[in-house]
Amino acid sequence: MSVIKPILRMFDYSKAIEFYIDWLGFTHDWTHEFEPDTTPRFIQISLRDITLYLSEHHGDGGSGLHLNIEGFKDLKAYQQQLIDKKYKYGRPGLEAAFWDEKTITLTVYDPFNNRLTFTETLS
Repeated sequence: MSVIKPILRMFDYSKAIEFYIDWLGFTHDWTHEFEPDTTPRFIQISLRDITLYLSEHHGDGGSGLHLNIEGFKDLKAYQQQLIDKKYKYGRPGLEAAFWDEKTITLTVYDPFNNRLTFTETLS
């Protein structure tokens, strides 16, 4: 099976870490940069079975992308974890999906205008 790993553009490494690692709970897997603090960084992060690349390189990815993350288990508990962290820039709510009354969604915007929508279909 093929695996897709989206590349999202980041413009501020510390804001990316604060958002993805500290708040959303992703794990920082690795960082690549040719010369520390003088060249753009490229990092891999993961959460459960989600893997993303974040890049400071001009031409990689873009801002304003929308990722739809389907089948995210225990979305209500995850949403409560995010609220409990009291992140200054986000208090996401749960919404019923317009396409399926049994599906709930949670949408967050990263500091670079990328949107991540987590979805869970309830039984």
